[in-house]
Amino acid sequence: SCISQCKRLERTMYKHLRSNRAEALSLYRECLRTAKAFHWVEETSGQPWNTKLKLETRKEFESSRSETDPLIIARMLVVGRDCVQQIQQKFNNADKAAMERISTDTSRGSVTKK
Repeated sequence: SCISQCKRLERTMYKHLRSNRAEALSLYRECLRTAKAFHWVEETSGQPWNTKLKLETRKEFESSRSETDPLIIARMLVVGRDCVQQIQQKFNNADKAAMERISTDTSRGSVTKK
């Protein structure tokens, strides 16, 4: 019947909204964890980058809170997750390169001391 189809659709939409909400919360937390890696200070304002990024993250999520279109929400979640993963990958690569430089410089130093 039409009523049972409407109820089924309503239940499906509710589950979808809950999963979007859970994904958005997960992404928000991941953004905040990633922001902790930014330890330097912005030159012009003197504000720590991690603080600035946390405030910007909050602002972005708050401005998207009223979005109801499931396709737009899904796209925002995918793009947001991709951006965070790219930033994390760049940090990991830079960290690895720095460790390799340190290792190389240390081994050169020990060779010249002998």
